Amino acid sequence: MGKLWCCAAVLLIGGLLTGVVLAQSAIVLNEVYSRGTNENPDWIELYNTDVQPVDIAGFKIYDSGGKGGTKPKKEFPAGTLVPALGVLVVVTEDGTASAFGLSSSGETVWLEDATGTVIDSVAFPALATTESYARYPDGGAWQTVARVTQGALNGAIRMNEIYSRGTTTDPDWIEVYNDLPDSVDISGYKIYDNAGQAGTKPKKEFPAGTKIPGKGVFVIVTDNTGAASDFGLSSGGEKVWLEDAAGAVIDSVAFPAMETTQSYSRVPDGGPWQLVSTITRGTSNGSPVKVWDRPTAPTAYHLEQNYPNPFNPTTYIALHLPKSTHVNLSLFNVIGQKVLEVVDAEMAAGDHLLTVDGSQLPSGVYLYMLRTQDYTATRRMVLLK
Repeated sequence: MGKLWCCAAVLLIGGLLTGVVLAQSAIVLNEVYSRGTNENPDWIELYNTDVQPVDIAGFKIYDSGGKGGTKPKKEFPAGTLVPALGVLVVVTEDGTASAFGLSSSGETVWLEDATGTVIDSVAFPALATTESYARYPDGGAWQTVARVTQGALNGAIRMNEIYSRGTTTDPDWIEVYNDLPDSVDISGYKIYDNAGQAGTKPKKEFPAGTKIPGKGVFVIVTDNTGAASDFGLSSGGEKVWLEDAAGAVIDSVAFPAMETTQSYSRVPDGGPWQLVSTITRGTSNGSPVKVWDRPTAPTAYHLEQNYPNPFNPTTYIALHLPKSTHVNLSLFNVIGQKVLEVVDAEMAAGDHLLTVDGSQLPSGVYLYMLRTQDYTATRRMVLLK
């Protein structure tokens, strides 16, 4: 089986939606790169449109060779998850029997689910070495894009932190994050709640000249500004949307109820949403500090997929322990050599988030293994420098 890379940002320059009507699925093809090399082979990115992780064990991806039966289809192994509203990259040209190169002049690729039903396909065009064929926003219309954005969301701008417990003097606000290294002009972008979505009040528009610096944030106050587009954020939770200047929805989130000391944040910036106890208005959300919802210890052992993945050089691994126990979490290379020991110690029952520093390791695929007296689990990660 080929290397699976989980977890891309983009400038669009035009394109064409190509494909057929297929069975409905949360998982769609999201980005194609056909100008690979021996060091960086061809790849295809998948996107999960659902707010829950999706297990794609037994799904298959292939080109005309797999469709015609002249070679095996590339199958995703047991335990392969695509994170909620996240992406996973599969290297198609990996030296295995099911490997297939993507034609630089364009061709068609197919994705089928574990029952053998085709759930997505795309006929991608000829691409330059600096281009990919990607959906913008993620899961949207296909575009030829001038930025190859492997392994992260295609939408560079997204909501990053929400505070719904504002007051008259310190109103509700939403923080927006730019995942690109360069500044992005968000003039004409709009943000809104159900009223704006339904058209009963105007959507709140970012004024001309609004720019977010590279890897930076911008805070927009949603309430008590005196504008007709003002909207308060419900302390009991609700849904908000963000759209670009063309009117395409590029992000949305249903945030939960929160206390006055909490915000709903992506941690790290641009990552998965979490209810956190540290409010970081206008600054980086930093490393994950999870406020777990359940008041008691988990009822079963579980090792989660690291995030982000691929990573460089830091990633985070969550593990859940139903009782106090000795824990060993270690990284191994593909030939089984231990390269890093993350933890080897007694740990209390509960939910734990560990930081992995790969700065001293070379790029490549690694396995991380959790071992306790009663439980062993292994997952795959990719370090991409």
